[in-house]
Amino acid sequence: MKAIKTFLLLAFFLTASSTAFSQTKTGQVYLIRSTGFTGSAVNYSFYIDDQLACKMKNKLFSIHDLPVGEHTVSVVSGGISNGKKSTPLKITVVEGKVNYISVVSTQSGYANKITCQEITQNSADPILAKSKQKNDCLSKK
Repeated sequence: MKAIKTFLLLAFFLTASSTAFSQTKTGQVYLIRSTGFTGSAVNYSFYIDDQLACKMKNKLFSIHDLPVGEHTVSVVSGGISNGKKSTPLKITVVEGKVNYISVVSTQSGYANKITCQEITQNSADPILAKSKQKNDCLSKK
């Protein structure tokens, strides 16, 4: 009986220690939409690794925890658009660090082109101060 208890105790500790070591390391990614008047009435859809991550109107941002490693971020405009995602921006997520991704709108002929751009915290802070956080990213609000 004592051997069974010892075995079960040992099995418990091995299971608990492997669970503690297998936790996924993450970093944060801020998706920021502050595009002035350009497309301000329509949602922009943000994709992380080709998966829809957030739909946002202007002057909003969202925070996402991502596993450490390489990821891609792209955006597409709602409303009247061709529906194509922007060229994916490659980012590297580092444990405990924050990546700030902002939408940039440029004029290309008669059309506006939107892309994602990684910015520094110093550039992001004033934009975030004027924006609201969106927690319910995939709702239609």
